[in-house]
Amino acid sequence: MAAAVTAAALGVSLMGCTGAPADGAAADLAPGVAATAAPSDEEAPADGLGAAQETDDTADDTGDDTGDDPAAGNEGATAAEDAGGSEVGELVPDFPVDLLPLPDDAVILVTSAVPVGEATDVQEVSLNLRTGLSVDDVVQLYRDALVSAGFTEAEPAGLPTELAAEATFTRSGGDELVSVGVLEVDGGRTVTIGGRVRAGR
Repeated sequence: MAAAVTAAALGVSLMGCTGAPADGAAADLAPGVAATAAPSDEEAPADGLGAAQETDDTADDTGDDTGDDPAAGNEGATAAEDAGGSEVGELVPDFPVDLLPLPDDAVILVTSAVPVGEATDVQEVSLNLRTGLSVDDVVQLYRDALVSAGFTEAEPAGLPTELAAEATFTRSGGDELVSVGVLEVDGGRTVTIGGRVRAGR
């Protein structure tokens, strides 16, 4: 028994003197542990970082390029103007000047003539201009033109308004209607006309 205790003590003493086993010994004793090595600095990044980088690259590639092209915006504005059928400073093509004539000194602000639905002869029209004619002369100019074309002047509504004068004319049982408004502005008259008419009548 004493010999066994002495041998055990000697074994413990030797282990304390020799320290940790060498790499080769570690491989012999625990091959599973020795085979596992820490990743080097040159290895690929973790999946999370790689996915984030791919997301950023994809976002850059799929950006909206149309905002960087000023020509695209200009083309859209031009198409909208063409579709609207309006002109600034001049008469729009096919404007019914026989029904809505211009004063000799008229300064055209804006005009429009837009077909209504599929009908080719019905138009929504508007005319804005400035003139030096008196209020009465402006109203009489359009009264003469419209009444001679078969329109009937409606009774004034009598509602309070900032306009110096206004008049409404109808034709075709009310299907065609023209409203004329005259406003005193800076010593001149601003005329606003709008309505729905059949061209060529």
